[in-house]
Amino acid sequence: MCKENGKQVKADYTIKTTTHTATGADAHHSIRESNLLLWRMDNKVAHQYPSTQITEVYTLVRNKLIKPVRYFDGHQRAIEYQPGETIHGKKETDFSYRYQLISDTFIDNMTLVSSEGKHCNQKDTYTLKTATGSFSLVWLPQQQLIERFDIEQGNMHRTWTLTNTDYEADVSTFFAKRIDYQSTDYADIGDDHTDPFLTKMVTQGFIEAGASGFYDQHGRALEGEHNH
Repeated sequence: MCKENGKQVKADYTIKTTTHTATGADAHHSIRESNLLLWRMDNKVAHQYPSTQITEVYTLVRNKLIKPVRYFDGHQRAIEYQPGETIHGKKETDFSYRYQLISDTFIDNMTLVSSEGKHCNQKDTYTLKTATGSFSLVWLPQQQLIERFDIEQGNMHRTWTLTNTDYEADVSTFFAKRIDYQSTDYADIGDDHTDPFLTKMVTQGFIEAGASGFYDQHGRALEGEHNH
């Protein structure tokens, strides 16, 4: 057993997206960078976005249902969803996708190219080519963490990089602090239009941060994305 089994951890990620437009004399590329902090405590995982001060927490309930809560850290407010509830036409069904930012199913579809290191230091490299792009993953199986993930699709290249892992982080305080926020159940928001904050916040879908989800931070699917 690894002490650092990833069940309690704070992992810092940098997500860098480079987009190339046109070729020849008009060619230029834009680079966007964002950060995501992944916090885990047993059956809970949080995705913290420092730039927007939003934290999304997913709890695995009875080993099958996923309960999402969205915390607005800047306002100390929260919106709670029922386990298994459909939000904006989508239902959370794959905990691995939220827990490790890449789903087990996606890794299963990839080809293992090499494996180095033993036990706790094991690192596996996977690749995958599809009609829409090519993917390369450096995976830490014992910790269930992405070390690096490269996505190339059309004129877009995105790289997820693990910049720091802290196995001594105070994860329980991180989760406990947010439980004290003023919380509203998602189902009740429709009835209460007196709270402009909630009305505004509820229209925002969950941030699709999972690396295998191929969504940008605006929730637009990148798969087969065409720039007109």
